[in-house]
Amino acid sequence: MRLPGTSPDPGGPVAVWGYSQGGGASAAAVELAPVYAPELNVVGAWAGAPPADPSTVLPFADGSILAGAIGYVLNGIIAAYPEAEAPIRESLTPRGEDMLDKTKDQCIAQTLADFGFRHLQPYFNTPLAELGEKEPLKSIFADQRIGHYRPAAPVFIDQNRFDGVVPWVPAHQLALDWCAQGADVEFFTNEQPPFLNKLAVNHGLAELVDGERGMQWIADRFNGLPTTPNCGEL
Repeated sequence: MRLPGTSPDPGGPVAVWGYSQGGGASAAAVELAPVYAPELNVVGAWAGAPPADPSTVLPFADGSILAGAIGYVLNGIIAAYPEAEAPIRESLTPRGEDMLDKTKDQCIAQTLADFGFRHLQPYFNTPLAELGEKEPLKSIFADQRIGHYRPAAPVFIDQNRFDGVVPWVPAHQLALDWCAQGADVEFFTNEQPPFLNKLAVNHGLAELVDGERGMQWIADRFNGLPTTPNCGEL
């Protein structure tokens, strides 16, 4: 909006759109916007398959084509919470250290090739089920859970019920948390049945099937049309 030679009005409307990791970014941005960027005229946010509670992702990623994305999660935590690096590295086996170091500089295609369909336990010397229940990850996951703050702008959450990578329940809970705070929320469940879930088919499906719906919803916000929240039905 401040870039010279572009057409957007610096005081004009802003919307946020993202899917998967981007859905988490969109959801986090819209709930933080009233404090973080109160000067922006945020008119809406579309969040597809948002990993609203990062503590739930580990067992879903295990053995999937996106198993290596756990390396992204850990590297992101280390970047944001430098004090957590030592205890995180202490929980890793040599294979885990290798994954952490490689995924730090990888794009998704290389991560899929190197770590797709791997089980995660060999990367950790702590039982996988206990990993998120121990410090420092327990407190960090709680801190990073989306839903603590009320979005001032309308939000549309789109989630496949059988998503094998980012589970439906935390996304639904996010809608409930925001609704309880009086936010304008529309939650949509994509009911496409499960298919090859370790290939993340259902995870990617909603973006492809519902992407046009999401863009139309964003366009409606720019055009000032009424929203259709469904908090009472959740």
